[in-house]
Amino acid sequence: MALFHTIVHPTDFDACSVEAFRVSRALAQQMEAKIIAFHIASPPAIVTQDGRVILDPKAATPVDLWEDYRAAQTDTPNVTVQYSVMVGKEGDSTRMLFEIIRQKPPGVLIVMGTHGRTGLSRLIWGNRAEEVVRTAPCAVLVVKEPAGG
Repeated sequence: MALFHTIVHPTDFDACSVEAFRVSRALAQQMEAKIIAFHIASPPAIVTQDGRVILDPKAATPVDLWEDYRAAQTDTPNVTVQYSVMVGKEGDSTRMLFEIIRQKPPGVLIVMGTHGRTGLSRLIWGNRAEEVVRTAPCAVLVVKEPAGG
């Protein structure tokens, strides 16, 4: 029996998140786990029934945020990935992440990227990964931004 059956991957689609998704897929393949990849879009975004997102209701063209992730997933075709977009304020993202995890029994691993900011930059921008590591109800793997990123 695998240690983890579900990998939860929060993303904002930057270089660190893409690297964390690569690591998530590799781990999921080894552990025969599934991945829940999710993104939180800021209001006034709207999620359509087919999972696409209207980022600005004034320009009501739905966007598939997961297009690049689905293309990357072809490297690991046996890994099940569930894609989800939720609408919420940035300050609510950690709470929303934990709500997803609490729906699952033990055996969940969060795999998320970090920019690894330090000093003044960290004070200004904060460190979401550090907050998650300190307060998560499950194990967390933090993936550094790729070299040159």
